[in-house]
Amino acid sequence: MHVVTGNIHIHSTHSDGAGTIMEIAQAAARVGLDYIIITDHHTLKGLSDEGYLEGVLVLCGSEINRAHHHYLALGIKNEIAADDDNPQSVIDAVNKQGGVGIIAHPFEKGSPLVLDGITYPWHDWNVVGFAGIEVWNWSSQWRDGASNLCKGLYYAYLHPLGPITGPCPQALARFDKITRQRKITAIAGSDAHDWHINRGPIRRRIFPYGYLFKTANNGLLLQKPLSQDAGEAKEQILTALRAGRAFIVNHVVAEATAFSFTITSGDNEFSLGDTAPLTAQTKLNVCCPSAPRHHTHITIVKDGATWLEHKDNQCSIKVKESGTYRVEVRLKKKPWIFTNPIYVR
Repeated sequence: MHVVTGNIHIHSTHSDGAGTIMEIAQAAARVGLDYIIITDHHTLKGLSDEGYLEGVLVLCGSEINRAHHHYLALGIKNEIAADDDNPQSVIDAVNKQGGVGIIAHPFEKGSPLVLDGITYPWHDWNVVGFAGIEVWNWSSQWRDGASNLCKGLYYAYLHPLGPITGPCPQALARFDKITRQRKITAIAGSDAHDWHINRGPIRRRIFPYGYLFKTANNGLLLQKPLSQDAGEAKEQILTALRAGRAFIVNHVVAEATAFSFTITSGDNEFSLGDTAPLTAQTKLNVCCPSAPRHHTHITIVKDGATWLEHKDNQCSIKVKESGTYRVEVRLKKKPWIFTNPIYVR
C-alpha cells in the first residue's frame, strides 16, 4: 500500500474562506501535503481549479445545507440544492452523481464568542446512504472549548491546543454503532476558513490555512502511487475514501511514519476497510515504529468498546471473535492516530 496525506473540508474565497484556491494550495505545499479537498458552501466554482497546483492535488466539492445537516459532497459535477429539513434528498442527490457524501461536524456545541453561538448540528439519524462521518472537526472543537471570554482569550493568545482532545466522542460512538451494521468512513476535517476574529478585546487571526494543515489530516491507503494524471489521481482519492482505507493523524503530535494496522489470516493480509475471515490463524497487528515504546498507548476498539489496551509501539494478538476492529493511538497521552475499521466476519 502507498500512503498519501491530505486535508479535507476547506473553504476558499468562493464562499466564506479568506484565501484563494491557489493560496490554499501554496500553504498545503509548504507543509508537504499530497492532496487537499475544498468544500465551499453551495458552489462548485472551484472545479475549474481542480488538478495539481504547486505539486498538491487539489479537489473541489461542496458543503451543502445551511441551518443544520451540513453535508460534504465530494466528487460531484453539478451543484445540489440545499434541503435542511430533508437531508435524505441531499444524500440521494450526491449518490446519484456518484459522489462521496460525508456528514459534517454532527455534534458541535458552539460558543457565544463565535458566530453568536450558532451551530450546525446533524439531527436526523434515520437517513441512509451516506458514505462517512466527520468524527473530528478541528475548528469546531476549538470553538466549542472557547465557551467564555476568559477561555477565548487564553486559547487565542496563549494555548491554542487547549480545547483539542481528539475525535468527538459522540461522533465516534455514532460511527461505531453504524459500522457494526455497514461500512462507512471516518474522517477528520479542518473546516479551514482562516478566520479573522474581531470580537471585543480579541483581535486575532485564528487558524491560518498553513496552521490547520499541520493538525488533523487524513492518511489514505492507495493500491499504487498517486498518479500524476489529475483525473486518475482524483479517482484514487475518492476510491480510498469510499472504501474506508483511511486513518486520521494528528500531526501536532507526530508524523505517523510507517504506521500500520493489519489483520492477517494465514498468508493473507487485510487492511483498513477490508473484511477478513475469522479462522484459527487470524491475528491483529499494530505497529508504530517511529514512536518511543514507553510513551505509546495503543487502544483497540471492537464494536465500539475497548477490547485491548497496550502500552508499547506495537502489538500482535490473536482474534477469536468476529467484529468491527479499529485502533486509537496516543503518544505521551496526546491524541495521535485514529483508524477506520477492519471487519472480521
